Amino acid sequence: MESVAIDVVKCSKTIEELKVELLKAQWLVQHSTLNASEVQILDSMAKLVGLSYLLTRRLGFDFSRLDRVLYKQLAQWQKDDFFNLESEWGELSFLLNYLVPEED
Repeated sequence: MESVAIDVVKCSKTIEELKVELLKAQWLVQHSTLNASEVQILDSMAKLVGLSYLLTRRLGFDFSRLDRVLYKQLAQWQKDDFFNLESEWGELSFLLNYLVPEED
């Protein structure tokens, strides 16, 4: 496992800027869905994902740790049928299979 040495105090300005950008991207998701703009929706969703990874790194965690926590969270949501996403559409299985494809 990769060890990540980050001086969080030194990076505090960057951390705060990334958190603000995350809030802006979340606002853009709301705004773009109201406008029904496919380009803006996908752009804002991509920003949320990318900024989440960058903030994870600045907080001293490696990307793979975030991935592992994400997979665990998705599996729990699948088990709990979070917002009926699994029972009605199979969304969580589809996403987990996309993120972690089964090898033949």
